[in-house]
Amino acid sequence: MAAGGFDRAEARNVSKIYGRVRALHRVSLDLTPGRVTGLLGPNGAGKTTLLWLFSTLTTPSSGTMHFGDLDPVRAREARGHIGLLSHASLTYGDLTALENVTFYARLYGVEDPEGESRRLLEEFGLREALDRPAKTFSRGMTQRLGLARALVGRPSLVLLDEPFTGLDRASTRTVIQRIHHLREQGAMVLMISHDMETTAELADEIAILVRGKLTHRHQGRLDGDALRARYAEVAEGAGQAAQEASA
Repeated sequence: MAAGGFDRAEARNVSKIYGRVRALHRVSLDLTPGRVTGLLGPNGAGKTTLLWLFSTLTTPSSGTMHFGDLDPVRAREARGHIGLLSHASLTYGDLTALENVTFYARLYGVEDPEGESRRLLEEFGLREALDRPAKTFSRGMTQRLGLARALVGRPSLVLLDEPFTGLDRASTRTVIQRIHHLREQGAMVLMISHDMETTAELADEIAILVRGKLTHRHQGRLDGDALRARYAEVAEGAGQAAQEASA
């Protein structure tokens, strides 16, 4: 865990409403150091909304977010210790790869910002693209740049929204190894992925969202077949119950 970080992150009875749409309803989820939580659910279940609540880039309509000993109203102070990979790259197109990651490294107070940024970019296979503007990158390269940016500064909490999208096999293995390393370092990892095999390989626990509600949580590892069966049972069961309730 990075100096000055936190050792607990928790959503406590959080709901999020956008206009007339209730994206999340009274969701509680706690994250602990050295564990990877796989967040599963159908499209529109509220997974990305929950990830953004943990990022502090948005706030709950009700309920509270807790980060270590910070008072909930000061949750944004945790942001410098949170790494986020989202569908939005959060990078600057006119800056080079090295300039992008170094910018965030300086923002987060990294001791050797350019050195650590260079090391991360090389780890993700971008050695030959360090000085290229980000706007010239392919989808896969942009994803790898986003991963390097998210991990700079050894964050206490790492939030990954479909981290394997656009990656080739070699890059996927690099990311998997990095997530294992994050666990060993004591980071908290919350990961959204539709890849059941990879989720089964990485996740220490599973949380399943359906229609904005946390309908199931499993502590412990599952293999790919068991995870697919558990997900189908929970997601289909919750969907059937919702249809019956609205009938």
